[in-house]
Amino acid sequence: MQWVEAGAALFGLLLAGSALLTVRLVRRAEADYPPAGPSIEVDGVRLHYLDKGQGRPVILIHGFRGSAYDFEVSISKRLARHCRVIAFDRPGHGYSASLPDDQHSLFVEARQLHAAALLLGLERPLLVGYSLGGAVAMAYADAYPDDVAGVVTIAGHVMPYQLHLGPLAFFAKRPWIAGVLSNTLLVPVGRVLGRGILKRACFPQPVPSSYSRAALSMALRPRTIRYAPAELRRSAGELRELAQRYSSLPVHVTVLSGRQDAVSGINEARYFHGRLASSTLVVPDGGHALHATHPDVVVAAVRGASDSASKREEPPIAAVRVARDGASGSG
Repeated sequence: MQWVEAGAALFGLLLAGSALLTVRLVRRAEADYPPAGPSIEVDGVRLHYLDKGQGRPVILIHGFRGSAYDFEVSISKRLARHCRVIAFDRPGHGYSASLPDDQHSLFVEARQLHAAALLLGLERPLLVGYSLGGAVAMAYADAYPDDVAGVVTIAGHVMPYQLHLGPLAFFAKRPWIAGVLSNTLLVPVGRVLGRGILKRACFPQPVPSSYSRAALSMALRPRTIRYAPAELRRSAGELRELAQRYSSLPVHVTVLSGRQDAVSGINEARYFHGRLASSTLVVPDGGHALHATHPDVVVAAVRGASDSASKREEPPIAAVRVARDGASGSG
């Protein structure tokens, strides 16, 4: 019995110490990466976003446990030289509010982003989604095909998948212990495990230090830790429904996938490309987090997709001549 009491006391001390460390880590993260843009409210949910540049609007959609800072330290500034770049914190991530527990959904997120785009006056934006953000972009395009210029998926998790939650996510998804663990052990332990996850995402290239700092700081906060597993569980089923409609989607998709992607894999990208009605496959010699390791390649792909969209939107020459002849004859 004494051993049990001693063990419980030791565990209590461990939780108390990790709670203090968690507070310190989160405060430092939020000081280093504070809210850097405005927020907009959609259906009672506040969405934080970064907005820069001029020209065709390009909406950047981050992946699992990511944030707008994932793009801010990689491709946003480069893209903003050529277009208007809007990077949202998805609900429950970064500095955006969480959706209610029963609305963790790719389709709800897509509806929210579309409503935000309308409120911001973004006319036919190009959607760029990284990893699970690619699935959100596809859900957006599926629901509102006339309101998008095209889609670019960066190592998109866009096909149905078998869900394998690690032990930390397994505990974090249970409400009765999520509050305790997310405010104590999961943040400092996640700092250790997160470096390995980022190394795998960037393989075979090294992890850029600026990307590592921003990604770990934003991902490892209690609210995001609690929110993300439910989103992952829900998306696994929703992708089965969404993928059935890919072949009839009237939107061009640029499928960008690293040849050595150790997370979603090049085979998923090729299969996805084959299922689409209109698509282009771009395969650089890189891994999963191409926006971090190959920013110039990603920017070139986005600019190419934007240019192609502009050409598709131009009226045919014959139609222009008819319009001109009609205008000159009416006077």
